[in-house]
Amino acid sequence: MNTQNIENLFRILSVHDDDGTSRRHAALTLGSTRGEGIAERLVEAIAAEPDAHVREDLTWAIVQHAEAAEPHLLDMLTSDDHNRRFTAAHVLSKVGNPDHFEHVAPLVADEQKDVALKAYRAAANTGGSRAVDVLAARLGDGDDWQRDALSTAMSTLGADAVPALVQALSDGDAGVREHAAEALGHMGGPEADGAAEALEKSATDSEAAVRLMAVSALGQLGFVADEPLRRLSSSEDTTVAAVAKRFVAEREAADSAAG
Repeated sequence: MNTQNIENLFRILSVHDDDGTSRRHAALTLGSTRGEGIAERLVEAIAAEPDAHVREDLTWAIVQHAEAAEPHLLDMLTSDDHNRRFTAAHVLSKVGNPDHFEHVAPLVADEQKDVALKAYRAAANTGGSRAVDVLAARLGDGDDWQRDALSTAMSTLGADAVPALVQALSDGDAGVREHAAEALGHMGGPEADGAAEALEKSATDSEAAVRLMAVSALGQLGFVADEPLRRLSSSEDTTVAAVAKRFVAEREAADSAAG
């Protein structure tokens, strides 16, 4: 593609007064186009783009230019503008380059919630097992959106995250214990099956919210949770007992239907 056509595509990207269709087409075309300076300009374009659909197409386009875009994205991670940090974390989570983990990890504790949310996924996608401790340090923090996003990121890590989550079930902060149980339930079986014993113990926690989350998490595991759930059906906590009985009944019905 000649220089004039490339300039025309960037001109289209800079005009934000339509429904985004033209900008989306321009982004996709530029993602498939090679040329000096395209990657840097795409990074600047996504930082200024107000339309979510166009941003996703620009994300795809930048990923196609990942090597050339890398220094510009890494620079954005330390920007004073939280929108630029957010954008960089989002794009780098899609690139998934292990070399980027050390750069995105600090944003897991970013003061801006939206940046931290993106950094959870970016850390998981770039760091793998190296991200476990970084993410586990945020258990119990933030609002429901952050908790859900962190649980999802931990689930991405699968069995690698289970030991840290089991350890967190004994944390001195009840909020951390509850979130750890929630994350294990979100992960489900078979990845979190190794946590069955610890979750059964947590179902006797001193805090009602932790007990409820623990028995709920057990219900998301595989057959290894069958006996713990049967035992918890006799819990002195009537809520825990009721939830356990419901799961036991559902499992027995499923086994009967399968048999």
